[in-house]
Order: sequence, then C-alpha cells, then structure tokens
Amino acid sequence: MDSYEFWKFLHICMFVFWLGTDMGVMLCSKKSIDSTLSIETRFQLLEMALKIELLPRVMWVMALPFGVHLSKSLGYIDPNVITVALMWVFVIAWLIINVGGAANLDKPWGQQLSKLNRFITASLGVGLIIVAISSFMGFGPYEANSIALKVGLYGLVNITILGIEIAFFPLGASFERLATEGSSPELEQSISSGMGTTLMWVHITYIMIFVVAFIGVTKIAG
Repeated sequence: MDSYEFWKFLHICMFVFWLGTDMGVMLCSKKSIDSTLSIETRFQLLEMALKIELLPRVMWVMALPFGVHLSKSLGYIDPNVITVALMWVFVIAWLIINVGGAANLDKPWGQQLSKLNRFITASLGVGLIIVAISSFMGFGPYEANSIALKVGLYGLVNITILGIEIAFFPLGASFERLATEGSSPELEQSISSGMGTTLMWVHITYIMIFVVAFIGVTKIAG
C-alpha cells in the first residue's frame, strides 16, 4: 500500500465517522425536545448526544492533517518536514482543547477550554477562507484548483460549526431551566426555537461536508 492509498483510506474513514456518528447526535438531540417524553428521558437523550458528539469532533479536527497528507501524496502540495511537524503539534493541541472542553463543560476549566476552542475555530476558519481567496486571485499559496477550493470550504465548515455551538448556548440554558422549573409552554417554545436554529447550522454543515467530499472525488475545479 502506497502513501496515497493509506491517506485515502483514512480520509474515507474520517468522513464516515464524522457524518455517520453526527447523524446520531442530531437525532438524539432532536428527540430530546419532545415534550411528551419524561424530563428524565429527555435529559438522557441529550446526554447521549453529547457523548456521541465527541467522535465527530475528533474527525472534524483530523480532517486537517488527513487532507494535508492526502494532498501531499497526490503532489498538489509539498510541505517540508518542519511544516508537517508543526501542523501535527497544532492538531494535537487543538484536539485536546476541543474534545477536552466539550467533555468537561460542567467544570470551569472545561468551559475555558471551550471558549479557547471557539477562538481557534473562528481564527482557523477565517484564515483558511482568506488563503483560498488569495489562491484563486493568483497570489498563492495554492494553485486555483480543487485543493484551494477544499481549503476554503473546510474553513467555511469551521465557521458553520461555530454557528452550531453559539446557537446551542441558549438551548443549554433552557434545558437547565427545564430541570429546575419543569415544563411550561413558554419554556418548550424556547427549547424548540433553540433546537431549530441549532439544526439549521447542522444541516448547513452537512451540506458543506458533502460538497467538500464531492469536490475531492471529482476534482471538479481541476
């Protein structure tokens, strides 16, 4: 097996475990707003969703190094050893911050990690979009092809994921009220509205991931 086949296999696994497991997160989250269920059951569904969600978080981060190595094996880019090593240092640090924050939101330090992760996500997203625009304008660092387009779209995926997290904040507060106050029409409306906004960003993210995968397979932009 050459390096291309190896990184292609990991790339496919990344998409499968990213979208596949995130569908479970979405379905559990969506069911958790069903007011006909007991409050205990709804919280169990939400807790299950938050636990499953850790795996797509890992895949989201790993999309960066897998994409770089796959592009390198195809000859689209040629980063030196130091660049690759620095990328992996960043990826490992981001992975710890991202997953560590999500898994420990009930702790103050977990909330701080989550805030730091949002900053990293926003910065990376905007940075990659700028790189893609620069490449298509002829300023590099990439040629105006599928790689530059995928870089920009991955940056955009980071922005839509940030939208998911921001939209979920008021929803989390509403569920805290549900635990202490119990159900009420006003509160259920707030929960449904918050979930609707969150799912809007989720669906946009899914579409973006499908587009990235399509471009990667078809090389439609060269």
